[in-house]
Amino acid sequence: MNPANISTLSPEMASALGGLAYGLYFLSTGGLEQPRGMLVSWVSQVSGDPPLLQVAVRHNRGLLPEILAQGEFALNLLPSGDLALAAALGRSPEQRWDGIEFLEGPLGLPVLAQGPGAIGCRVLDSSTPGDHELLLVRPSGVLWRGGAVLGTGEFEHAYLGLS
Repeated sequence: MNPANISTLSPEMASALGGLAYGLYFLSTGGLEQPRGMLVSWVSQVSGDPPLLQVAVRHNRGLLPEILAQGEFALNLLPSGDLALAAALGRSPEQRWDGIEFLEGPLGLPVLAQGPGAIGCRVLDSSTPGDHELLLVRPSGVLWRGGAVLGTGEFEHAYLGLS
């Protein structure tokens, strides 16, 4: 693990936190004509009945106000091993969509045309206990193609929320 900006954490704590397993997802919103999105990794199911997820979005991300205003987004599951797609989705907003195809998915939201699938999410609540906004969401539709999902264990380093 070689995380950037870990000065506030001991090497042991950074390694332990980096060892927590997460997926890597692409959160998309907007419409097919003008999709917007960002990579997120801190996602967890927090209830089975009803099914609820929690998604963390750093407070300074430009997309956060739009997500909160729209009240819904699609959580795209990326295919395991496709580090090139993850890198493309992490490019600057001006270049992010080069070669990326979308189709209409759950809740009429733009979803990636490739990958295991996407979950349409409706925001029920949000809170800011630290430097990330925690979004409590209800899965409200799914497009499922199947396949293994990309995880943070496939990367050289883990996101520790410090950048």
